[in-house]
Amino acid sequence: MTIALAAATLILTPSGAQSPVRDLYYGVTIIDPATETVQPDSYIAVEAGQIVEVGRGQPPAAPNVRLHDYRGHFAMPGLIDTHAHVTLGPMRIETEDGLKMVAAHRPDVVTHNARHLLAFGVTTIRNPGGDMAANQAYDTRIAAGLLDGPEAFHAGEVIDRSPIPIEGLVSRPGPDLSVSDIVRRQSTAGADFIKLYTNLSEEELKQGIDTAHAANRKTIAHLSDVSWTRAAEIGIDSIVHMMPISPDLLPEDRRMKYRKERREGFFQSFEWYEAADFDAEPVREMIETLAREKVFIDATLVAFQPAFWGDRPEIRDRDLAFVHPDMAANWQAGFRFDLGWKEQDYRRAQAVWPKVLSLTRWLHEAGVPMTIGTDLANPFIAPGISLSREMELHLEAGIPAWAVLRMATVDGARLLGIEGRTGRIKPGHEADILILKADPLADFANLRQVRAVLNNGKLLCPAELRQARAEPQ
Repeated sequence: MTIALAAATLILTPSGAQSPVRDLYYGVTIIDPATETVQPDSYIAVEAGQIVEVGRGQPPAAPNVRLHDYRGHFAMPGLIDTHAHVTLGPMRIETEDGLKMVAAHRPDVVTHNARHLLAFGVTTIRNPGGDMAANQAYDTRIAAGLLDGPEAFHAGEVIDRSPIPIEGLVSRPGPDLSVSDIVRRQSTAGADFIKLYTNLSEEELKQGIDTAHAANRKTIAHLSDVSWTRAAEIGIDSIVHMMPISPDLLPEDRRMKYRKERREGFFQSFEWYEAADFDAEPVREMIETLAREKVFIDATLVAFQPAFWGDRPEIRDRDLAFVHPDMAANWQAGFRFDLGWKEQDYRRAQAVWPKVLSLTRWLHEAGVPMTIGTDLANPFIAPGISLSREMELHLEAGIPAWAVLRMATVDGARLLGIEGRTGRIKPGHEADILILKADPLADFANLRQVRAVLNNGKLLCPAELRQARAEPQ
């Protein structure tokens, strides 16, 4: 028990008591995004990592109780980041047998990321792509109590026809290894999700989806030329990044010009929005199809903002203090989405940003299921704190605060298929709880004012989580 937390705790243990220890957190205002209710002067009783009772007023007397005084504080379900590459390290170009390759090395960043995620109240994550061995090592350390970190649901290496091998991140199909072969191999190895990527053809995308579903695995797609509409029609379960950059989603009279003039790489993230017409049939059909097929969308707006404003260090670098130094050095050395951008590119990107936010809001208003993800491990994304930034951007898009809170809690749990055990503060659920110093409904910046975090019932001090040196993996 830390000094800071012990000051709020009183242990009542009658002599000879044999009942299990009950932790009782009282005086809190409980915020429940699922029901849009605020319950002041409440208590939460926790035993063996589970919430066993929730009530109001004076906590009930019970033997073997530890009382935790959090009067004046706010309690809400632990946050869920549905796009956190927790096991991914800095990218580095290497040469092997005369061939260039990108290595996704994983130095001592996993511990740093895991502890910082918890420090900002993130108790569950979806890792949408990473080295299978590293993912399994993460889960093993968590289960053995060797690491404090969020519960993770992993995809294996992303499946893509990447022009350059990326060790630890990409599995590439070949003459003797089909997309289906990779999906089956990852499923057998224990991947929770299958991640399908931009350079796959529509036929390969469908092959991956069908094989994954046959193995009872959900699929994630990061798409380029295959449209979101078509992916939804052939059965994709979730799509990541608010960048539906397929030419097929543009009005017919603009497609050829876009195909001809678009540049390789991240320039397309704003070039597509310049050409897009949200009132035209392709985008309307896309939104209707996503809503009908219940395809989850993970916008990761916070991952695009540092590129669009890459000329503004006060935006780009604002959270570098929370990033592992090796990651920050990697981005500053040149691994960044806006590499090669000129002044006019930043101006063009910033000019379309309102369209990015509008599309995000329209998807929500149309009933497309959405969750909150950050794209942790990519440039200028900091573990934990970037999730509240992402929530603020959804609020800026015009999505109501309660809806955004649901996306970050119960909707994230629903995406992961665990809504029956987390995402709410209610009896029978795991004690994944965020205790805040101020009301997040008044200002999402208050999500960064964390007093304490319960992770499966374990009470943790945010300051100590952030200050601890990372241990070797």
